[in-house]
Amino acid sequence: MTKSFSFEPEDRRFPHILVSSLVNLRYSIFYKKQLSPPDAYMHVYPTELVDLINKRWSDPPPDSEKTDQPQDADSTLPGKKSLVQLISTCYQVSMMREEDRPVTLRLILASPALFPPDQGPPEGFLRLLFSSPRPFNEYELRRLSPAVDFERSMIGIEMHPEKGFQVWGLINSGIRWLQEERGGSKKTNQLPKAFVLHVTGPGMLTICKGIKIIATLSNGRLLDSKANVFQANWMNKLFAPEREILLRIHENFRSSVLYPVARIEEEFIKSLQFQLLKRVISVTRMSRHGGTFIIFRSDDPPEISGDNPHIHLKYTFQNDEAIERQQYLMIRTIRLAATTLGDIHQPDRIITWRDYVDLRHESSVYDLEEALYEQAQFVAGLAAVDGAVVTSSRGALGFGGMIVGSLDKLTEVAIANDAEGKMVTLAKVEGYGSRHRSVYHLCNALHQVMAIVVSQDGNVQLAKWRNGIVTCWDLTTQMLIGDN
Repeated sequence: MTKSFSFEPEDRRFPHILVSSLVNLRYSIFYKKQLSPPDAYMHVYPTELVDLINKRWSDPPPDSEKTDQPQDADSTLPGKKSLVQLISTCYQVSMMREEDRPVTLRLILASPALFPPDQGPPEGFLRLLFSSPRPFNEYELRRLSPAVDFERSMIGIEMHPEKGFQVWGLINSGIRWLQEERGGSKKTNQLPKAFVLHVTGPGMLTICKGIKIIATLSNGRLLDSKANVFQANWMNKLFAPEREILLRIHENFRSSVLYPVARIEEEFIKSLQFQLLKRVISVTRMSRHGGTFIIFRSDDPPEISGDNPHIHLKYTFQNDEAIERQQYLMIRTIRLAATTLGDIHQPDRIITWRDYVDLRHESSVYDLEEALYEQAQFVAGLAAVDGAVVTSSRGALGFGGMIVGSLDKLTEVAIANDAEGKMVTLAKVEGYGSRHRSVYHLCNALHQVMAIVVSQDGNVQLAKWRNGIVTCWDLTTQMLIGDN
């Protein structure tokens, strides 16, 4: 049985070592015990999921998430009973296998009339109608799944007034829709604001309104994209020193040249940092071999030099200019955007990340985008070797890192239900695999470390010592899309 707690990170009444001990005891009177949202400690299944979908479906998106999606699509949900049937059927499909392969697919509840017959990817959608509709059930979906590549195609369904849901055909979408998650500079074809469901693994469903994620169900738990750890104050402070260095380098560059160069602010660099990290995570997820990334915020962490009791790094890179390529590419990106948008009539103009995104049609920007993507591909590829990839603000320091030490010293971790880690649910570490347990042990020993674990099934978890305990955040796809 799990326990839920709420506590303030700025509470200085007790030393952190005492706080850690009290949390592990679980019944400390010093904590204000407070229930987390029901989905934090209860298993949620299709019936409960429908209530959440109906609640969130009509919520207007924040300005930062507004898209160019078509506005003329019928986005009305079916009745509750029909919606439960639809989601339950897909849930059953997620538990099946087709020719010993897990079933993955995307489907959309929309009229085929929304997809003109003379279009196709990359800028549109190619819809192909069956000569006669097929029944909508788990067995039909399982049989269709091998023909519908998850990344490139979808199954189209609609409601018949007498026969219920029916499969009307297939839609070839192309892969540009994945740019929101994986990075890219090409124009993305936009789905209508209809009900879209992704089956990504056993018990793993993602419900969308077009491309906007409404809810994610994973192993009976709802993963809330609103608890975006990348927007947390503690995360902002963690990488602030690196941003200050880059800002200082840019200001020195501006003062050393005679032509106009625009200014940037910290938000620009935050977006750039997030883009690179997002791409590393996405490439690792696509590979399906999993991986562990240990992130130090300092350039040359002493914890990995020589013999140490925590990390044995099998492959260490030589400390020369090549290891600084990540930082070099970030500096080039900043200078390219600031120089291209520099204005002699506005010498102190401040450019935003959106200004840079609008420049992506420029050939020089396209080449730099490719260089950043190749850097992410390279770092992600290192995770294919057993052991962790160790990185710093400059880039990868080495790989094949073995985390050593006794795992028995840590018995519980806190599963965060909000971005700051104030609302948590305690969980036994024995319920996790060796890859996760070793990361928890490292974060418990080295409090400055942040770790990201990508499972073979595509789940992503971030771990960090916070508030006197190792705290974990489950990362949803929407968190990877949110700041694109």
